[in-house]
Amino acid sequence: MIDVVIIEDDPMVSMITEKIINSVGEFRVVKTFKEGKEAVKYLEKNKVELIILDMFLPDTNGLVTLETIRKKKVGAEVIFLTASNNTAEIERAFKLGAIDYLIKPFDFNRLKDSLGRYLNKKANISGKEVLNQGEVDKLFLRNKTKGSSVKGISEKTLTKIMEVLLLDPSKEWSSKEISEILNTSTVTVKKYLDYLMELGRVENSIYYGSVGRPEYKYKVIL
Repeated sequence: MIDVVIIEDDPMVSMITEKIINSVGEFRVVKTFKEGKEAVKYLEKNKVELIILDMFLPDTNGLVTLETIRKKKVGAEVIFLTASNNTAEIERAFKLGAIDYLIKPFDFNRLKDSLGRYLNKKANISGKEVLNQGEVDKLFLRNKTKGSSVKGISEKTLTKIMEVLLLDPSKEWSSKEISEILNTSTVTVKKYLDYLMELGRVENSIYYGSVGRPEYKYKVIL
């Protein structure tokens, strides 16, 4: 079983999150905390593999808590579950090693998807002392353009599009928005987004307006 700690000051959110996590067979919540400092003391003495962390806590904030956890050499992975949609905070969270970032109100299936990706990552390295390049690519979701079924893919352009998507990982981007930032055509952006979907780097949603064609929006998978 994968032991999980929840750090969340809202009792209702904590309870719901715990039920969702416990419903996924491989996980179990072993402890919940309302305050970051109390949680850190527990984590120093007790080994867990995954932490669900809120940004807004009564005694501190999630980023400070994560920084402290890293300084204390706590090896658990961290998923943020928070109402904060501040770009700087999201960027900082990933720089500190968070593996995912969910914004409240969150979709229950989105949390389950995040847990599933954690399991896949864990399975890719479990019991292995060394990894080959293909396994490393899967682990970090990095894929080479060479050998793709899509022709004419430029690694430079692909990187630029990923950089735009990562400006706000929680945002659903339209191809038009990305094309305006990069000063390129929507057709080109659409081709690269489709390629990123093929690689499993991006997911899309379709929105129907009152008139005209449906609009597709894209979001990076972390």
